[in-house]
Amino acid sequence: MPYLSKYKASVAAVIVLGAVAALGSRFTIVFIKPLIDRLHLDPGEAPTADPASSSALNKFTDAVLEPWLATFGDWDLDPGVSQAIVLVSVMLGMAIVFAGVQYVFIKVSRMLSVYMITDLRQDMASHVANLGMGYHSGRRLGDLVSRMTADANTALRILNMMIEEMVQSPFNIIGSLLVAYAAEPTATIGTLVFLPLLALPVIIIGPRIRRRARKSQDSLGDTTQLLTQMLSGIRVVKAFRMEEREAQEYRKANDEFVVQTRGMVRAQAVSLAVTAFFANGGVGLVIGALVIVHLTIVEIFHDVGTMFAFFIAIGTLFAYVRRLTRAFTGIYASMGSLDRVFEVFDLQPDMRINPDAQSLEKVNQQIEFSDISFSYPGAPEKAIDGLSLTVKRGEKVALVGLSGAGKSTLLDLVARFYDVDSGAIKVDGVDLRDIKQDDWLRQLAVVQQQPFLFQASIRENILYGRPDASEEQLQQAIDAANLRDTIDQLPDGLETQVGDSGSRLSGGQAQRVTIARALLKDSEVLLLDEATSALDSESEHKVQVALANLMEGRTSFVIAHRLGTIRAADRILVMEFGRIVEEGSHDELVAANGTYSHMWKLQLGLD
Repeated sequence: MPYLSKYKASVAAVIVLGAVAALGSRFTIVFIKPLIDRLHLDPGEAPTADPASSSALNKFTDAVLEPWLATFGDWDLDPGVSQAIVLVSVMLGMAIVFAGVQYVFIKVSRMLSVYMITDLRQDMASHVANLGMGYHSGRRLGDLVSRMTADANTALRILNMMIEEMVQSPFNIIGSLLVAYAAEPTATIGTLVFLPLLALPVIIIGPRIRRRARKSQDSLGDTTQLLTQMLSGIRVVKAFRMEEREAQEYRKANDEFVVQTRGMVRAQAVSLAVTAFFANGGVGLVIGALVIVHLTIVEIFHDVGTMFAFFIAIGTLFAYVRRLTRAFTGIYASMGSLDRVFEVFDLQPDMRINPDAQSLEKVNQQIEFSDISFSYPGAPEKAIDGLSLTVKRGEKVALVGLSGAGKSTLLDLVARFYDVDSGAIKVDGVDLRDIKQDDWLRQLAVVQQQPFLFQASIRENILYGRPDASEEQLQQAIDAANLRDTIDQLPDGLETQVGDSGSRLSGGQAQRVTIARALLKDSEVLLLDEATSALDSESEHKVQVALANLMEGRTSFVIAHRLGTIRAADRILVMEFGRIVEEGSHDELVAANGTYSHMWKLQLGLD
């Protein structure tokens, strides 16, 4: 309903057009009676009109249609022939008009579905993007993509069925009922007894179809996950010659999808087969019962034309009831996909949003870590354990330690990708959780260990954090990142497309693009996670000079495994198991003969 409410005019148009097309097409049945009457069948061959029990259809025909048709009796043809031609022409004309209305109805209704699904996908993407890193670090990309594509497409089919069948079929049923009742009221009332039989399969089997459809879509998500994983790691797959293994794993997932889908299809087939039985057999049962009643108890049909109009109306009535039940079956089969879509919307951000958060222009004094602790969801150990630290504005702090010591986690906490479990990170005395997140992220520039580039041009990737930068500022960032020679060698220069995740560039080139991106943003706080790890020695030296100029006067957190790159840091923090175990300058820590000194000697080959 929230999505429908945005398109009230289209919804109103769909309802009106659907009603006009459905009721108009049923109205053409009215012309069947006078057309059949033109046959002048022998009274002994079929029922004849009984004026005493004339139906509404007979009265309308006698009072309106017959006087009008009589005006066409002076053609150079037999009056019956000329009037039959007129009736057929009117019916064809009405068919053309209502076919046009049907065309507009289908066009508007299906585009309404497209608009709604587009809005749904957009909201879904925005919701997922706003979820915290706690969700993104544990989510399965392939399954998420499946929910946002295959499941959303299934939702589109649901909307098409709902908007078209749920709007138009009821009007078709009502129109058929009205015509049938106008022709033979008693027979129509008797027919209504059989209609609930058509709904029984959907009511009984529908929930089972929904459950099995959900399992089928979950299996489809698994296949998408495996395919995404294989393609993302295609270099590793080929390096270890595991193409056949990955294909076999994908086959297993597909086989499970087939098994789960088979159960859903079986339930659908049962529902539709039972519905078809009642629809087809029901028509015969209804007609047979009416014939027996007519012959043995009371005369129901009083003339051939009315009888034909009644049976045609009843036939279309059963047909549209059957279509409606088929639509419900399809909707049940698709509800599993909708469940998966709305499960994503049910996910809540894992970080507290303070509606009264303060604005922040810049960091004036310091960033303080007050006895902070943090654990990743489900992890048995703390990633950060009781860490306290004060970093003055403009200070360059380097973080070193073995993998898993908590260095990258600390940077993630500074960026507020996660919130601390206990303690507080304060900026100029204000808890980071009480600062507007947009304001805080504007203060940050991040260069990660693994360079990530969007599938766009080099220019667009560098401008990503500051799209309003001038050409001069862009060129300065390129020079500072030692990227000029690379761009000059490329045929398309800055407009070169980098490929998926920067696959068309070397690791060093991609890393320098991300450094240029950080340089261009010109932020107050720098988070450099092994920012020069992918560079050769010559490029590393040039970029280190550029980074030194960039870090001047800015608060910088630098993670480095090559200790020679951080000798000029104001402070070096040695971390183990989420704690700071040593702190000082390079020379102080080497002289202390502790953990840092041991790491330094290992890199020099002295230990």
